[in-house]
Parts: sequence; structure tokens; C-alpha cells
Amino acid sequence: MNAGQLLHAGGVDSVRVRLLIQPIEPDSVSVRPAPRLLQRVWGREIRAMTLRNTILLDPTLLAAAQDRAGTLLIHELVHVRQWHDLGVSRFLWRYLTGYLRGRFDGLGHRGAYLGIPLEVEARDSAALFG
Repeated sequence: MNAGQLLHAGGVDSVRVRLLIQPIEPDSVSVRPAPRLLQRVWGREIRAMTLRNTILLDPTLLAAAQDRAGTLLIHELVHVRQWHDLGVSRFLWRYLTGYLRGRFDGLGHRGAYLGIPLEVEARDSAALFG
């Protein structure tokens, strides 16, 4: 399955999404169910993870994508664009240093995660559709 199919199934305005994530084409982004082992490592709050141009999605959300996963899918598509724009090493470096900066500033895990600039951009972008 690909992100373009899920956007279409969910009735999401794919033209607006394409403008947001250019030059990424949603049809070129693979969406797969996250393996059970990864879900156990994630914990309860995480529902998806992006690795370059593949989105690993909680299987329960994948099954009900048109109802509940639209905003999350857009969030993850922003991460696909970030991976593309920054490359692997710069994306990972910015993600990790953003998290560590929050931890060094005294934030707990959740606060540090929410403060990662790449996450802030993805959340703010997805909120435009929600």
C-alpha cells in the first residue's frame, strides 16, 4: 500500500498535501504495518515511524486509515520530506540533538520528544489539515 492510496481512501485533499511535501509524491511512499517487535519497543503513545520513504504504521490504524490515520499520515509524510531534504545523517543528527537538547534542559522524555524541531514542524504541518 502507498500513502497516496491512503490519502485518497481518507478523502484527504491530496493536492494540498503534495504542495506541503514537494518534491515527494505520496504514491512513492510505502506504508506498511509496523512489526510487532517494533510496536513493543515503541510503547503505547507511538503509532507510526518513518524511515526514509517508508512509513511503518500501527496495524490497527492501517486497517482504519480512512477514519483515523489522516493527520498522522500527513505528519509522517512531512518526515519523509525531511529525510529527503536533509539526507540520512543530517536528519538523524538533528533529530537526536533536538531530543538531547530537551533532555539537557530538564525536560522528561515526552517533553523532549515534543520539542524536537523536526517533530514540531511535522505536527504544525499536519494540524493544517485537522
